[in-house]
Amino acid sequence: MIIESLKLENFRNISRSELQFDSDAVFFEGGNGQGKTSLLEAVFYVANLRSFRTVKINELKKLGSSSFHLSLLFRKMQGWKSLLEVDCGLVRTLQSDRVPVSKASDFTGKIKTVAFLPDDPLIISGPSPLRRRFFDMFISLLDRSYFMALQNYLQALRSRNMLLKTHNCNLDILRSYSTVLASSGSEIVRKREKYVELISRLMKQLFEELYPSLSDFTIQMDFTKETADPDSYLKKAENDLKRDLQRGFTTFGPHLDDFEFMFDGKPMRSFGSRGQCRMTSLILKLAELDAVREVSGALNDTVVLVDDATADLDLHARQAFLEKIRTAGQVFFAFTEIPPEFRLEKCDHFQVKAGETARLN
Repeated sequence: MIIESLKLENFRNISRSELQFDSDAVFFEGGNGQGKTSLLEAVFYVANLRSFRTVKINELKKLGSSSFHLSLLFRKMQGWKSLLEVDCGLVRTLQSDRVPVSKASDFTGKIKTVAFLPDDPLIISGPSPLRRRFFDMFISLLDRSYFMALQNYLQALRSRNMLLKTHNCNLDILRSYSTVLASSGSEIVRKREKYVELISRLMKQLFEELYPSLSDFTIQMDFTKETADPDSYLKKAENDLKRDLQRGFTTFGPHLDDFEFMFDGKPMRSFGSRGQCRMTSLILKLAELDAVREVSGALNDTVVLVDDATADLDLHARQAFLEKIRTAGQVFFAFTEIPPEFRLEKCDHFQVKAGETARLN
């Protein structure tokens, strides 16, 4: 698979840009704050209907604009092409091949994306929402039923919490939302266990291959044990109802779970060095690529996005990194200056300055 064109209007600092791509390697080069990352973010947003930088849609709109438009044309290995379009104003509208799409689950998943970002070490060392966000997006990439269960869960959670905040709500309605939480939440927990085991195994293999000193590695899930089964989940929700009413929010469930990256029996969040957290986050994303290959059988429909994420790596690590990501269908790079080992004979090369993009080859 290859993305052939990308169009942006009023996205971040880009007023309008139309780019054509011919190669499976695309480089955006320019200074900080010029718009390189915004181009990667646009690809990611069309593929996932999420940003890798923010959860606030208004932050994606160019300052002073009330909406933004993105469109992306891609070609599959079989030769057929498809056009995906997103308009975000007061409401978000989606089109696939000029046909309106009402459900996000019917729009996403056509292009798989793995993004290597400067802030990736925060997945390891930062607060728990960053780890939940990573695993939710990673599992959704591989399992459409997880994505749908997550949507149902979050919708029911928002509605239940709104009722709980009133402290004087209809208990029958509240229990109906608890039923949805139990059904969708237990599915989320079971699938998280499955895919955490998968990516933990793949990470351990990569550590043994590239950095044996970090191979004593595991990932542990921190979750409420009753949530793995819908019946016990619902029973706990009933038992905790009084506490939830007093506090005004749902006090347990997968929206509060965490994941511990463990090295030598210690959580890296607390004991890992800066270099160890950087390396672990890189291995995590490489394992995500390997997971796509293992689950789907190929990486042809996967796009890798690299945003200046190799600065802390030595030459050997950068070369090994490039070799592994080049197995994907297409790779987009953003660099202030392209490292010599990343310069490829066949590629698309663009200069980015003040939201304007100029082709260099």
